Amino acid sequence: MLARLFGWLMLVTLAPAAYGQITGPRVTSADGPQVATLEEQLINRLRATTEERQSYIRLILAKTEQGLFDQGRILAIERYAIKKNPRFPFPYFERVMQFEAQRTGVYLPPVRLLAGSAERLER
Repeated sequence: MLARLFGWLMLVTLAPAAYGQITGPRVTSADGPQVATLEEQLINRLRATTEERQSYIRLILAKTEQGLFDQGRILAIERYAIKKNPRFPFPYFERVMQFEAQRTGVYLPPVRLLAGSAERLER
């Protein structure tokens, strides 16, 4: 009985967690790059499953391209969020990004405001 329980415990603790890809597949050629874009990386690794969260990440990337945020800092915040909660890192990412936006003087709306505007546009 004890050996059977120990066997189940070992199976549960050693079994890898299964995670899926959130972004859709890209059509690439053999000559094209085979590396995920920064957008795909952030959406998948932060588990941004809703359209509002994906829009939030796209907004941050647009502000990064404008030079308002540092790309290295964004990646560091992503790693911090994943370290804080590997199963659900997006809320930690959003919280730190809000702090970063206030620190640098950049306006960054919360995800819930993006969700509200999307609902109003559908009506």
